[in-house]
Order: sequence, then C-alpha cells, then structure tokens
Amino acid sequence: MARARKPNNLDDQLKRWSAAIVEDPTSHKGRWKKDFFPEATEVRLDLGCGKGAFLAKSALANPDVLYVGLDISSVCIARCAQKAVEEQIPNMIVSRVDASDLLDVFEPGELALIHLNFNAPFPPKKMAARRLTHIDHLVRYRKLVGEDGVIELRTDNMPYWKWTLEELRIAGYHIDWQTEDLHEAVSRHLVPEPFVRSEYDEKLVEKGAVVYALKAHPGCTPARMEQTKRLGLVDYLPEDLDELTHIPYGMEDTITNMRNRKRNAANAQARRDWWEHNYGSKRPRKGKANK
Repeated sequence: MARARKPNNLDDQLKRWSAAIVEDPTSHKGRWKKDFFPEATEVRLDLGCGKGAFLAKSALANPDVLYVGLDISSVCIARCAQKAVEEQIPNMIVSRVDASDLLDVFEPGELALIHLNFNAPFPPKKMAARRLTHIDHLVRYRKLVGEDGVIELRTDNMPYWKWTLEELRIAGYHIDWQTEDLHEAVSRHLVPEPFVRSEYDEKLVEKGAVVYALKAHPGCTPARMEQTKRLGLVDYLPEDLDELTHIPYGMEDTITNMRNRKRNAANAQARRDWWEHNYGSKRPRKGKANK
C-alpha cells in the first residue's frame, strides 16, 4: 500500500498523539504487558502497521489483548497514534522500530502472534533481505513467538506469496492453514478464527483482487537453512504477464516495465518480419526502400 505523505506539521502531530507512542521501546523489553496493559492475556505485534486501520480494529475486537504496532515511518506512527487516542483504545500502542531490531525490543516468547499484512515486497533480487518474510526475519520471529506463538500473513502479491512459502519451508515453519483467496475462505467459514478485515482488504475486494493468507508456527529448528537461489520476485511471475488480472502492491513499476519490454520486442520482431517479407533477409540501405 502506498505510504502516506509527510505533513508539514508532523512533529506537532507526534507530540499531540504521544500518549499512544512508545518513544523508547527497548526499555520495555520483557515488560510490555506490565508497563502498558497489565490485564492483557497476551501481546500481539502488527509489524509494518501502516496507518493503523487493521491494528485499531483488531484491538477493539480483542479487548483483552495488548496490540503493538511497529513501523519505520513516522507518518504512519502519527496516524496510528491518532486512531488510538481519538477512538480511546487502551490496548493499542505504537512505536517506530525497524524489523531488524525486534530482538532488542521483545524478549524471546513475549509475543503470541505477529501480523504481516501487505508488507512491501521489494521485488529486486538485491533487496530480498528487506522483505519481512526473508529467512533472517523468520529466524527472529521464531525466537519472539516461541513454541506456542504464530505468524499470520496477508498479501495481494502472488510472486511474494510463492517466495514466502519457500522461505517458510527453509526456516522450518509449519503452516496451520493457507488460502489463495482469503475472502472466499472466510465466506465459506474455512478460516478457523475471527476475521478482522482491513481497509486495504476492502479495497482489494472492490477491485476484484484476491488476498493470499496463511497462519504458521515454528517447527523444529532445521539443522541447515540454505537460502533459495530464486530471490528476484520476477522469477515467480507467470510467463504470460497478460494472465495477471491484478497488479500487486509494490510491483506496479516492475510489471509495467516488463510488459513494455515485451511489447517493444514484439514490435521490433514485427518490423524485422516485414522487412524480410518485402526485401528478403538483407535490410535495404537507407533511402532505397521506395525505389
């Protein structure tokens, strides 16, 4: 999903909604429930929480759970905090944290669930390590959720989905359930728990797109984790790009460029075929075509 634009008064907004913002998250490591919501039965993390629509809905639907939203964007943190304060959601807090720093923020086993909703796919091979389902992150999540915790994923990005399934296998996760059409699965009661729909979910349904989703938990730690060689998401696209009825978030430019290259190549081949048909295999010199 597109990032929100930075407002001119961002600092003022962060101060205004500071009641829901955790400024020094590392100081609460191992103490999140005690420090912010002692009556909570567990702590759940929305990693890459964006503007907080899903986070707020989830917190309201589960008043006995402490929901922590983390994002690297200060704009998103301000938007999330505004929701928490204005809607008076006591079990929702947010903080600006990079995913690579999670082990400095939470104790092993402190989280019951990690939500990964429509995170940036970073399509190029050289940017694979930035994806939140990269094996390095999955190893961190294993420690944070412990033996009993889980991670949940939603994405509209089919290549990202296929790549993530490989990463989960390599990292030793067991998939509890998975679907390639979440909303259809929900309508048929195939998802075994209450479903909270985000604004982005709703927008995708309106466009006729599908949402890929899964729930997984860490299995036995593999003796060896060998990274997949197919790191570029273009390797997971269908050969015929016209089969794509929905261009997934984060791959708009990639797919547009690939389609343009394919179209240009087809046009160039058509020109070569025309010259060969009219003049033989040797292309005539400039200015000789009409003689």
